[in-house]
Amino acid sequence: MFRLIHIFDIKSGKSPESFLSWLDSTLYSKSKEFGCLERKNWVFLDGMKDPYGKGKKKEKRPKYISEAFWEDNKGAEEFRQWLRGPEGANYRKIWLDNISNHSVLRYAEFSSPLSLGDD
Repeated sequence: MFRLIHIFDIKSGKSPESFLSWLDSTLYSKSKEFGCLERKNWVFLDGMKDPYGKGKKKEKRPKYISEAFWEDNKGAEEFRQWLRGPEGANYRKIWLDNISNHSVLRYAEFSSPLSLGDD
């Protein structure tokens, strides 16, 4: 399993509801063609630095998180290439017109060997 996370803010004057609805419908349906299994959007509430110590509140994080789950990196990379090409130009324009402070985090599922005993 491969997980791609976009963290971003929505530009002032833009509608978060409208943009996130577009992500959930239009962009998700297109990404499914490349193997996207699921998408979820989240709103950042807060975070803490040193949560098991003094627990200072950490702020200044992007407010929105959009996760995409893929079977593997290949489909995600093919979708990214499609978005960067001429066919994805309109999707890219909508994305860039609505967001700022954007970063992408990529994760692969961790698999550890099974321990069957002391032998």
